[in-house]
Amino acid sequence: MTHGDVKGSRTLLMITADGGRGTHSSSMRRTLRTGAELPTSTYAVHSLERAASLLRSFSAAEPELTIGELARRNNLPRSTVHRLVVNLMRLGFLARDARTERYRLGLLLAELGTIALSRMGLREKARPIMVRLAEQTGEVVCLAVVERNRSMYVEVVEGRHGLRLRATVGSSTPLHASATGTVLLAYMPEAEVRRLAVETGLPKLTARTITRIEPLLERLAAIRARGFSIDEGESEEGLTGLAAPVRSPGVVVAALVIAGPGARVLADEGRRWAPVVVAAASEISAALGEPFSAE
Repeated sequence: MTHGDVKGSRTLLMITADGGRGTHSSSMRRTLRTGAELPTSTYAVHSLERAASLLRSFSAAEPELTIGELARRNNLPRSTVHRLVVNLMRLGFLARDARTERYRLGLLLAELGTIALSRMGLREKARPIMVRLAEQTGEVVCLAVVERNRSMYVEVVEGRHGLRLRATVGSSTPLHASATGTVLLAYMPEAEVRRLAVETGLPKLTARTITRIEPLLERLAAIRARGFSIDEGESEEGLTGLAAPVRSPGVVVAALVIAGPGARVLADEGRRWAPVVVAAASEISAALGEPFSAE
């Protein structure tokens, strides 16, 4: 938006995102500065409204749409939709499947969503459950979200065993080489996983790190099938993590993990703590509005 006061008329020049122009009087601008409520349409930018409408066209039932479908649902010309979609892709709000030529919401929206959730109660709702899980297992408990192609910890609760980890609030690990990261990857579209693999290069951290896309995809399928992920020294030698997905209606927004020595975390071949971690993650999901499942 470009502002300019023209002598005499005292007008405010506005350039909209799609090149449209509009003017607002200086009295309106003063009203804005004083905090008085302005009419909803006063500073409306039609291209932004149209872009937002396109994004709202996607749903859990229809996560991928074509240009034609977007145009019909929004009653817009295909050329207008194409121009908006190209810009939304460039900014990271949309992604395109080159094989099907269908569009889906981009990873940036998931990242922004997790940031919003962290400000709207994700940490607050998760922490009491995490404290109880740490007391029950004795291990460090962490909550992680996707942030800039990594798994970032947004909450950490120490366990009674006193194991000191590198994990602190704000620290992060590679998505492909951690229990939280692979849980978060497991529920992304395959095309998104492949894109992340190309961008990050799947670096090797230990002898156990998966560094090729096909074995990684096989592992993600196994995680979806059993409902949790186990990291046995893939990011750090001697450290094991057991993680499960946290959902906010229909979407995986975070991963909950307990971390410690393999002999403790994987007691009874994982059967001891895996159901407990999955149940705790489901409890957090229910607090975020996800329908509760007893399974």
